[in-house]
Amino acid sequence: MPTAEAPAASFGQGESEPYARALLTGTGTLTLRPESGHDPDEPVTFDVRNWCEDASTAELSLLQSLRGPVLDVGCGPGRLLAAARTLGLAALGIDTSAGAVGLARDRGARALEQSIFAPVPQSGHWQSVILLDGNIGIGGNVGALLGRCRQLIALTGTLLVEVEADEHIDTAYSAVLEDQHGNRSEAFAWARTGTAGLVSRAQAGGWSVTAIRRFQGRVFCSLSPRPGPVRSIP
Repeated sequence: MPTAEAPAASFGQGESEPYARALLTGTGTLTLRPESGHDPDEPVTFDVRNWCEDASTAELSLLQSLRGPVLDVGCGPGRLLAAARTLGLAALGIDTSAGAVGLARDRGARALEQSIFAPVPQSGHWQSVILLDGNIGIGGNVGALLGRCRQLIALTGTLLVEVEADEHIDTAYSAVLEDQHGNRSEAFAWARTGTAGLVSRAQAGGWSVTAIRRFQGRVFCSLSPRPGPVRSIP
């Protein structure tokens, strides 16, 4: 089964490598902003500690609802992989950042340095696939990413996706990542969507939305694959 093409650039990488720099220290802020200063999309600022610290109580609760094996797409430094291991779940992470993968492995996690759009082990047999911490934006095309996950997951599996708290956000653009010191990445394709955008693409792309949960200002959607051919919806 063919896969989608990999995006040309990856989150926060290239030029001054702000993502890798931030992960090394585990502190500071990173701001995701449109490449063009005239783009109407608002910048989003992240606290790097949230990506590096242990999984939260809410995240542990979500992981406890899943079955293994678990595929963590955009695993970063592996905090959710470490949490999955403590819960007895077999898990694998993938991330395009060598620094993130190294940190995940330092935590004792299994992680591969690669894109979700490259061949993935156990394709079609993952019982759980997770896209948390904004990773629904990977590749700048929510429909294509959902289609790729549909290729990887078992028919009895669950896709867990975090979306924007504002259900009406639905945008895709060329973005850059910048730290508080002005270190800036190359431009990369990115997307943001709330429940409305996710649900419409999920239903059109062969998924059933089985649950929408809200924890501490964050919104998580559980999806189950429907039998039938895989489609990617823009």
